[in-house]
Amino acid sequence: MHKFPLFKDGINEALLKSVEQKTDAWLKELFDEGDLTKVDNITSFSFGSATIQVMVVPWHSEDVLVKVFSYLAENVDPCKVAGDFLRLNSDLPLGRFSLIFDNTVMFSCSLPAANLDRNELVGALQTVAVYADQYDDILKEQYGSEHCAKIQ
Repeated sequence: MHKFPLFKDGINEALLKSVEQKTDAWLKELFDEGDLTKVDNITSFSFGSATIQVMVVPWHSEDVLVKVFSYLAENVDPCKVAGDFLRLNSDLPLGRFSLIFDNTVMFSCSLPAANLDRNELVGALQTVAVYADQYDDILKEQYGSEHCAKIQ
C-alpha cells in the first residue's frame, strides 16, 4: 500500500503560468536588466564562461518543474565519460551531469515548483552556475571531439 499520493497525468496550465511569473520576477530581482535574455520560455544569463538557462516545464497534474541547466561540451565520447560522470554525480549535493542525445554534456538541477521558494531557486542557480563555469573548459579539454580524435 502506498502511503504517498501517486502522480496523475496532466498539465496544470494555471500553475505553469504562475510559476513562470514568479520565477521571472525573482530572476529580475537577482540580475540587472541587461544580464537576462528570454527567448520563448527559456531565460538565460552568462556566468564566467558558461551560459545558464532557466525554464518552467510541466511535470504532472499537481506540479511543474523549474529546470536550471547549462550545456558544457559537445561531441564527447560517451564511453569515456560515463564512469567519470557517475562518480561526479555521487558526490554532488544538488544537480547532475548528464549526456543528452547528441553527445552533449549538460549540468542541471530540476526543482518541483508548486511550493518553490526564492531560496531554492537561488540555490539551483548558484549550483549550476558554479559547476558549469568550473567544468565546461575541463570537459571540452578532456572529452571534446578534438581531444578524442587525438587519443585514437
